[in-house]
Amino acid sequence: MDLVRFIQVFIVQGVIGLFYLYLYYKILKREKHILNFFLGMFYLFPGIGVIINIIYANLTDEIIVLVLHFITYYLFSFTLIFLLLFVLIMLKSEEIITRRIQLLIIIIFGILLLGLALIPNGIVINPSTNWKPDWSWSFFFYAISVCSIFAIIPTIYFAFKIFNSFKRKDLKRRWIGFLVGIFAYYFVWTGTSYSNALADPAFRTLWSLLSLPTIFSLYFIYYGTIKQF
Repeated sequence: MDLVRFIQVFIVQGVIGLFYLYLYYKILKREKHILNFFLGMFYLFPGIGVIINIIYANLTDEIIVLVLHFITYYLFSFTLIFLLLFVLIMLKSEEIITRRIQLLIIIIFGILLLGLALIPNGIVINPSTNWKPDWSWSFFFYAISVCSIFAIIPTIYFAFKIFNSFKRKDLKRRWIGFLVGIFAYYFVWTGTSYSNALADPAFRTLWSLLSLPTIFSLYFIYYGTIKQF
């Protein structure tokens, strides 16, 4: 494993994964509430994804590595829907966004993401790529389109509506922290996706360095919500 891959997997993603699991544990200890549940799921799924990523990082069976890489990316993408449900319920209440609607949103998004598995040669990861993921551009654009249209853009829209609904300055200030946190996650998710599609060694190195500061920004999601609500 080269230095860049080591930094990406064991330092950047490893620290993020441990941090996510730690915050999930802290949320888990709080009262059982649907908002806590969805925020906890947002931290749990990437945490599991990082563990899977570390497991297959040193494997050399092409099929196993391919499947585990897909599962890892699926988890990192699927967790976006929990942020959307979190802000939807905050804005509209659980009486409007009922359990049936929540489940329907989760299922539809999950099925759309599974469409990634149907893209021919969407992911190549074998000795020819030095065991680094090399995505097709069709795989990249499908992932970006589905996640942006059905999760990222709606989440940003509703998050800003919540911000504008606050009258107290302290609530607005803390919610800005939440916005910083979600944009940090979108930055990491999009940049990592682009890096895998570009498959350029120089950009992978640059991206490893650029994504490091976002580790600390991800705490703001927790700070801007659980610490006050």
